[in-house]
Amino acid sequence: MYLTEKEIFSQYDALKKTYGYMMENADAIRDFWKAGGFTSIYYAGCGSGYCLCRSAAESARLRLGKPAFAMAAGDLMLNFPHYERSLKGSVLVASSRSGSTSEVLKAAELARRAGVPCIAISAVKDSPLGKEAALNLEIPWAFDESVCQTRTVSNLYAANLIMIGILADDSVLLDEIKSAIDDGPAYMEKYRDAFKKFAARDWDKAVVLADSELTGIADEGAVAFKEIPQIVSNYYHLLDVRHGPMVMIDGKTLVIVALSPFGREYQADLITDLKGKGAFVISVGSDEDMYGADAHITHQEYKNYGVAGIPFIFVVQAVSYYKALDRGVNPDAPQGLSPWIKL
Repeated sequence: MYLTEKEIFSQYDALKKTYGYMMENADAIRDFWKAGGFTSIYYAGCGSGYCLCRSAAESARLRLGKPAFAMAAGDLMLNFPHYERSLKGSVLVASSRSGSTSEVLKAAELARRAGVPCIAISAVKDSPLGKEAALNLEIPWAFDESVCQTRTVSNLYAANLIMIGILADDSVLLDEIKSAIDDGPAYMEKYRDAFKKFAARDWDKAVVLADSELTGIADEGAVAFKEIPQIVSNYYHLLDVRHGPMVMIDGKTLVIVALSPFGREYQADLITDLKGKGAFVISVGSDEDMYGADAHITHQEYKNYGVAGIPFIFVVQAVSYYKALDRGVNPDAPQGLSPWIKL
């Protein structure tokens, strides 16, 4: 068994621990937030971590009613003088698998020197990033040993969403996250064989579509297709795919769509258009209606759309993994890619 498979299919075990850990630290999180009196939130990360920042920032804007922004840590580090004024009164939240990525570390250090405290969430204990942080949260059971992140991604995504739920005092959101995690093992096994069949089809590029709080986690899904089976892949907003990218979709394209609970007729029309281009379309959502897709993956219905990102990313990761096997690619060791970057 490849490490990637082990990590993908053990992610819900790790998620249970992450949920428990974050809830155990709920008072510390609340106290830190209250004492800081923050007017805004900046999320910073690299690669997959930056993708997760995009979802976290959207969730924070919607649920905390405060300005929240996602930044590539390399941009913040390199161009800190450009951003320093806008950081005033904010808190920096940095999510990292290793807690050692140079851009994240240097960005957190620059922020600290400018009077901006950092909340660190990393998948290792006693990381350099943790030492820079004013509040250090550690989830080492989520650490991925393989180069490509899968289990770490879902756990950092959930940790950010749980923290937002704690700060918003949103018991419904927190309960739904727990329910999604509890449902995970059965959900994974239900669709494992289907994912193998999807991967065996004749497609050599992938497009991932999603909106709202799922934008970042869906973009990470496109990254997974690049890294694991090493195929051309892109992320777009659902309806925005028509504004240019549609010309690149053809009979060799897999499209995975995270269905929105709103605008069903528009989504059905979009799927019709995608199929008209010859794409193989997989829809993912709580509705039993496939909206005309070739295949449909159903998860629980959630009042909080961000929770759907947890089952959604598993779909993309699993299909990516089986596509790597179908292509004869070692999913654990993509050439030219390092687990994390040190400058």
